[in-house]
Amino acid sequence: MTGSRPVRRWAAIGAAALLPAVFLFLPFLEVRPNRVLAGRAVFLFSVSPSFFVLLCGVALLMAGSALSENRIPGDKRKVAGPSLRAFPAPAAAVLLAAAAGWAGSALVRGPGLPAAGGPGLGPAGRVSLGAGFWAALFVMYCHGYLSFLDLKERPLLRSLGFWLAPGGLVLLFGLGVLDDLSLVQEFFIRRVAFFRELRRHGALALGATILGTALGVPLGVLSHRRPRDEKILFFGINLAQTVPTLSLLGLLILPLALLRQKLPALAGLGVGGTGWAPALIVLCLYALLPVAGNTLAGLRALDPAVVEAARGMGMGRSRVFFAVELPLALPVVLSGIRTALTQSMGNAILAGLIGGGGMGAIIFLGLAQAASDLVLLGALPVAISALLADRLMHRLEDLLLRRGGRGR
Repeated sequence: MTGSRPVRRWAAIGAAALLPAVFLFLPFLEVRPNRVLAGRAVFLFSVSPSFFVLLCGVALLMAGSALSENRIPGDKRKVAGPSLRAFPAPAAAVLLAAAAGWAGSALVRGPGLPAAGGPGLGPAGRVSLGAGFWAALFVMYCHGYLSFLDLKERPLLRSLGFWLAPGGLVLLFGLGVLDDLSLVQEFFIRRVAFFRELRRHGALALGATILGTALGVPLGVLSHRRPRDEKILFFGINLAQTVPTLSLLGLLILPLALLRQKLPALAGLGVGGTGWAPALIVLCLYALLPVAGNTLAGLRALDPAVVEAARGMGMGRSRVFFAVELPLALPVVLSGIRTALTQSMGNAILAGLIGGGGMGAIIFLGLAQAASDLVLLGALPVAISALLADRLMHRLEDLLLRRGGRGR
């Protein structure tokens, strides 16, 4: 890990210097007497000096863990110290959430805090997470990511460190520590609608990716086998990419509405100018390019000698494709599917503008009401879902590559 030493050193400097600076110069919370009135900023060191000192100490621990080496120079024995590098950043994230939850409870239910203006806010009070919280969380994420890169040989520690932060947040949520934060209050108020729209959002993104894969893979194979048709096929695929998403949704309203009039049976399925149908079509069109492009790239990257050897063994064209070409190109194809799925997770937000549901419905409702916490309630699950989908697909690619290497 000698080549990554400068990166770890800079990460340590950033963890040691940025976190205290963030807490000192950026507001940790925003306090409002109700949902409508303007709020005032509250800093961490004024809300809870003990949490401020504790998090600064964790920042120093993050710096020390990042500076440690995996191996002693000139010695193959592993150092015990670097095993701790998987834990400071996730632990700091849990402490950060605990500090926000404790301060929220003190401001809403307790006697209040001098830094926030004296008496408690009461049941109508709103305690929002400020810029300092999100900036500190971003710094911790960057440090944790860089630290995990140096733990490839220790998968158990990586897994423990990865699940420490989500597990700690779930524990804090279950214990009710975070109940007085306005983000959590918005969740409790719209819990039924939240899970309903989350299911719709996932169905739109996953359905569009499946349809895009079912169409994109054959288009990529056809472009590979017929190079003359490649320009025509990809011209049509790229044409959909050049049209903005909102414009494409608008263009589909009239033809789908006319189709619904001609075929009344489609009305029972919910197909029309608005709703889930145009959103699914647009997401599918946007998923075609990464899937078809990666399929074509994966097939063209194959060694022609391997294909000729398979044909020399008496395999037919279809058998060569399914037994040789597709398995070898599958990791590249999966990379395109991963891009399409992550892209669909984000673009599905726009379905909320045309009555298609999804987390976009919650986000645009929050924008209409100028409720930042409601916007976050819709945006955060989208970002987390996209990251999880990307990591799961990446793990699947690695698994196929390892199996392919053993097979070869």
